[in-house]
Amino acid sequence: MVRHYNFGVEIEAVAKPYGGAECFSNVDWYRQLAQKLRNRGISAVHDDNSRYSKHPEYYGGKWFVTRDGSLKRERPLVCMEVVSPKLDTTQHVSSILSDFWEAMHVHFNPQRDISCGGHVHVTPLSLNNKFSFRSLKKIAFATVVYEDFVAAVLPQARRENKYCQANSQSVDSGLRETLLWGKTPAALQRVAAEIRSRVNETELYFYMQGNRYVLWNFQNIFPNPKTGRCTGTVEFRGGNQFLSTKGTLAWVAFVLGFITLALQGDLLKEFTPSMYVSPSDPKFQKALEDWWKRLRRAARKSRMSRYLPEDFNKMRSR
Repeated sequence: MVRHYNFGVEIEAVAKPYGGAECFSNVDWYRQLAQKLRNRGISAVHDDNSRYSKHPEYYGGKWFVTRDGSLKRERPLVCMEVVSPKLDTTQHVSSILSDFWEAMHVHFNPQRDISCGGHVHVTPLSLNNKFSFRSLKKIAFATVVYEDFVAAVLPQARRENKYCQANSQSVDSGLRETLLWGKTPAALQRVAAEIRSRVNETELYFYMQGNRYVLWNFQNIFPNPKTGRCTGTVEFRGGNQFLSTKGTLAWVAFVLGFITLALQGDLLKEFTPSMYVSPSDPKFQKALEDWWKRLRRAARKSRMSRYLPEDFNKMRSR
């Protein structure tokens, strides 16, 4: 059975313009990139920096070139965040992302920078484009059970980044309180019971995190109290810095494979002590390799597995 998804990416970048940059402001460079995208028939707008804006274009059909508050570099470097419109896995996503990176490279040489990461937002491709509450609970528990496997896949810079902290370490979350004395099979069974007992999306969010700067962000699964807006996305914030089509596709495929794997099974019902293997256990490496194979198979459901390397270690340099 094919399982398709909507997704969006947020690309944090520190870029060096070709030629001098001193006479141009950041807004000028944002405008240049948006124009290069439009030259390729891709709808795009740029942020004029006149006011704070929380990615309004993500909810429309345009690429949005904007600032990133966490990135500050001296000239000639230009810091930005580029937010995609809603894409989906029935499209030719490789061509779409290739066009974006081609436009980026017209003016810029993106620099490797450990402060930069790539974020992936996901919803199912369905009638209402929203995960059911039951599905959200499955995904939430899977992020806890597989947290050590995911950490092993991430580059060190993302494991240590304060903007994508492991959910189990998120201060003021119910999850952190439950796992305060360590992650054990018994503690995970308590987590499963506590996730099952949440009665709505807001409760699930506050259980899983204390703020949005976590590896798996559930903040968008319920309406924003101020705006009433709700995209319904689950966001993965731990992707390595996106620097190419290949790397962007790899992390999108990883997230979609993970979510499919979480939804295929039902760890909330089926979890047993033997399913958790501690990183200190000699069997951890074999368990990790088996998990990666299962995740790659799950990614086939959305026809994305071709973008995942056979060796999970290669994700660290994607």
